[in-house]
Amino acid sequence: MFSIGTPELIVIAIIALFVVGPRRLPEILRGIAYVYKNFMKAIEELKRELEEDLEEVEDINPKRQIEKKWKEILEEDEDKEKEEKRSK
Repeated sequence: MFSIGTPELIVIAIIALFVVGPRRLPEILRGIAYVYKNFMKAIEELKRELEEDLEEVEDINPKRQIEKKWKEILEEDEDKEKEEKRSK
């Protein structure tokens, strides 16, 4: 990716000032900031939805289901062994 530093921002601001004029520049900058803010909000929402969908897909994954069931079986066996030891 590219990055924009301070010198580049100054050049862009000067060009914008000449093109748009000093009266409309603040209005246009507010509009750009508004669009940018909404764009970033939409990106975050999309990212969150994709992560939720991926979690759902992982829950459907047969390998993960088998591992989960196997873990439950092992825990049940350990619990039974502990109970047997207590009862002796």
